[in-house]
Parts: sequence; C-alpha cells; structure tokens
Amino acid sequence: MKKIVLKGRGIVEGKFFGEMIISRKPLSFLGGIDVLSGKIMDINNNLYMERITGRIFYLPTSIGSTVGAFVIYKLCKDGLGPKAIVCKKADSMLVTGCAISNIPLVDRINIEDLPKKDIVKDCEINGGKGTLTILEG
Repeated sequence: MKKIVLKGRGIVEGKFFGEMIISRKPLSFLGGIDVLSGKIMDINNNLYMERITGRIFYLPTSIGSTVGAFVIYKLCKDGLGPKAIVCKKADSMLVTGCAISNIPLVDRINIEDLPKKDIVKDCEINGGKGTLTILEG
C-alpha cells in the first residue's frame, strides 16, 4: 500500500480517518451546498449532487461571506456536515465555520498533489500537525 503524507498548515485541531471527496473548483457554502441534505448543488462543480456528509472535504478555496460559517455550523449541528476540511487557502469564513463546528481544518495543500480522482477511500487528516495522509493500493 502506497502512503502519501502531505504537509500543510493545521488551523483547527482534530483527527479523522475516512473517505475524501475532492472539489476541483472553489465553492460557496451559501447556496453551493444544500443545508437539508449535505449535497453539493453547484451544477458547475465536479462533485454535483455528492454529499459532503461524514467525509473529508477538499476544496481549493471557499467563496462567500461570513454567512457560510453558519451554514457549516448548521450542517454539522444537523449531522450533515463534513468530518474535516482540507483546502489550498482557508479564508476567515472557512476558519470560523470549522472552529465553531469543531471540524479539523488544514490548508496549504495543493490540488496538484492529490490523486486525480474525485473520491479517495482511505485518508487521514490531522489538524494539529497540519497533515493529510492518503493511503492508496
């Protein structure tokens, strides 16, 4: 089994092991994700209609205002949120949403360093160390 460890910047502490979905485009949490289902609703996104629920969610960056932080919080409060978020560049909305929802957050991970598929089965995020580990094979 091949193990890839990517080092980024840990922003919100916590660990999670599970499946990761990879958005190839920036996304707004306000309108881009359905708060009643956890599905990605942006028809221009490669993950259209995929659920972020219970997964590690990679997105290059988020789009939007501070309302997105409350969308993240509501998703998590209702059991529909991601278990962790990884991105290239975290903005204040994403940091706030993850912090108030206790979602591990790591940024400074480039999409070019990730597998070329949209779903990766075995990944681990460590928000304290700022690492994303991908197991393939």
